[in-house]
Amino acid sequence: MRSTMKAGQRGGVTSSMIGGWKFIEEEIAAKEVVIKVKDRMKNCEYPQRVGEDRILRTGERIVVYSKADMDEWRIQHTRKTAIYINDEALCLVGKQFSGKDVCYLLEPWPDIAREIPGRVIRYDEEYVKARDEAAKKRRLENGIGPLLYHVRFLIGFLPSSVKARIEADFGVSARDATIISIFIELLLFFCIGVWLIYAYGMFYWAQSGRFMYEYAVMEALIKYIPAFVLSPLILFIDVFIRYGSYLKGDRSPLGAYEWVWRWAWRTFPKTPQ
Repeated sequence: MRSTMKAGQRGGVTSSMIGGWKFIEEEIAAKEVVIKVKDRMKNCEYPQRVGEDRILRTGERIVVYSKADMDEWRIQHTRKTAIYINDEALCLVGKQFSGKDVCYLLEPWPDIAREIPGRVIRYDEEYVKARDEAAKKRRLENGIGPLLYHVRFLIGFLPSSVKARIEADFGVSARDATIISIFIELLLFFCIGVWLIYAYGMFYWAQSGRFMYEYAVMEALIKYIPAFVLSPLILFIDVFIRYGSYLKGDRSPLGAYEWVWRWAWRTFPKTPQ
């Protein structure tokens, strides 16, 4: 009985670990190839470059040397990712980090009819460009995005094209920023109106002669009343036009007094030089 159990245990362990041992051997072999290729890369001419990435062929294998850690390039044993380089189907078998650089080892796609790719990647100039732009955008969003979000009340006053670009690059909503800036303009409009009422009241109150000093000050300030009357009027016009742009559903509504230079641009054509 004991001999039978030991034989069964021995056989069970051997059959269950064969796949694991094979996987470990493949991983070790892939890492050894990556190390050898990296040594060759130090003093060689790269036959092909895709953006900042370098491609080197060693036998049937291809090595991609990049500074980008491509998360979608993963080593899988089922439903592998098919990576096309120069219309050649490959699969990732090795990936090693070395400082800020990453070395990817690829082999030809297995010629098995039942091998169905879980994902298809076409590695070319467009892919590398999109990858680098996405990485740059993430770095900017993580660094500047939160700061811009907290000052969006100022961003709302910027021209519509600038706000649209900020929204595309950092995710700060142009419409939200605009409506906040409109509210600030309205608040300023009412503050100036209250001050004008107060100024006129103080002026007539000081005319009694009992407050000669206040009268003299108010008489000096009264000269600038037309300017203070005109400023809330201009503010109200700007609020009215910008809020109309917001209500129309513009993705990036008008900035502060943007309608003025747009009107000037249409009214006064350029003079030929």
